[in-house]
Amino acid sequence: MKNGKVMTTNGELYFESTGKGEPLILIHAGFSDRRDWQHQVADFAKKFNVITYDQRGSGNSSMPATAFSPADDLHALMVYLNIERAILVGHSIGGTIALDFALQYPQMASALILVASGLNGYIWSQEYQEWMKGIWESLQPEEMMKQALSAPFYAVAMSEPNIKSAIETITKESIQKILTWETFNVHDVQWFFPDHLLKLKELKIPGLVMYGDKDSQDIKKIAQIINETLPKVKVVQIENVDHLLNFEKPTELGNLVFNFLSETGVLI
Repeated sequence: MKNGKVMTTNGELYFESTGKGEPLILIHAGFSDRRDWQHQVADFAKKFNVITYDQRGSGNSSMPATAFSPADDLHALMVYLNIERAILVGHSIGGTIALDFALQYPQMASALILVASGLNGYIWSQEYQEWMKGIWESLQPEEMMKQALSAPFYAVAMSEPNIKSAIETITKESIQKILTWETFNVHDVQWFFPDHLLKLKELKIPGLVMYGDKDSQDIKKIAQIINETLPKVKVVQIENVDHLLNFEKPTELGNLVFNFLSETGVLI
């Protein structure tokens, strides 16, 4: 395994690289870090050069001191690693980042795999907005973690003791880091395309969208919107999982990825 840090605009990103083959980059969810993909790395590394990294303000990467672009950070990582083109796999906001990157640098993405993905331009439900608001009411890591994981779309994960323990640890540590940011205003995160729907029809690379049947209605609606908008897309609902399907059914997720990449000719 290779690891290190790459300089970005006013910061640096920590990354890990393992396996040989076409590059496959795993982009983690919010309130998380590269450990979000701990159940996928070894399996994917059998056929790909797998890269995980901590987004700005997460894990071993630097804290944001100024406004920054998550997609530009990903671009800096790929340039540093001499990657001209990669399969992008994003979970939750990681999916949002993957979409933003692919729309800005379509020649650098060979396929998009979106797991319970977000979508810029989507108007989130009142329920979701109230949940997010509740997380920030105390500014105490333990309470914020409990509020974050109390959402119905984490119910399946929280019912599994091993998953619950791992997710609580990752979420709390991530929140502790966020609280050390010099700024954590949502407007300091810059996007190439604040509304992905204005450009999504132009994206010609193959896409796979996965979501759990126990996830939120917002995530299900986003999957439907992407299905109706992205030209080359396959959408799969996975049964009996919620927003953390990468922890709950890692083998099924991996098989879907391998099969999709084989079907589309990305994996030969």
